[in-house]
Amino acid sequence: MNIKKVTGQITKVVDLSKTTKEVYVKLSEPVEFLPGGFFNVFLDINGEVVRKAFSISSSVNDNELITFTIRLSPQGTLTPYLWSHDILGTRIELMGPLGLNTVDKMHHEKIYLFAFGVGVGVVKSIADYFSNIKKVKSLTVITGSRSEEEILYKEYFASLAENSENISILNVVSNREEGSTVPKGYIQDYIDNFDFNESDVYVCGQEKACSDLVAKVSFMNPKDCSFFIESFH
Repeated sequence: MNIKKVTGQITKVVDLSKTTKEVYVKLSEPVEFLPGGFFNVFLDINGEVVRKAFSISSSVNDNELITFTIRLSPQGTLTPYLWSHDILGTRIELMGPLGLNTVDKMHHEKIYLFAFGVGVGVVKSIADYFSNIKKVKSLTVITGSRSEEEILYKEYFASLAENSENISILNVVSNREEGSTVPKGYIQDYIDNFDFNESDVYVCGQEKACSDLVAKVSFMNPKDCSFFIESFH
């Protein structure tokens, strides 16, 4: 993919949870990208240009209107601004697409996509892509969230699974309210029966969560298993 510098305009903002937004950006020109990639976003805040990397969460089928799934980082500069201002119509600068762990690196017929928290945004884009690739015989998605209210894109993933017998979805929460039927625990609690031989394993989320999950998969000593890890603090 060719790296470009383009402008964009925020055309829509959706509150996915109290701490997560989906931001739609109309690009000044089409930009080809691969799911798993990201853009560096530049925004002028009170005379200071602030840069932050955001993974692409939209479908590869639209290269003019892209989305980012953004988590509020209270200690940061850019995301608190996005939460405290009306950003509809705001113009931003973007550079990309960038990224190493993109779908063109994944070649197995069996794919596992694991997402912690806001990491589900990029997994959504990757799952959308592989749901249309005929050679993929098995696509497993597991998301890990703190609570049921913080499960993102639940309906979207459920729809994917309903439309294909090769796709399975599981949402796990670490804190479950009384009466809830959502599985409780962590992603690694639900992988014991998976066959990771000859598979691609994509993991996105906070660094500690990613490393713990990868360690458990590695302990199972799978053969011909490729890891793609996108971790953040």
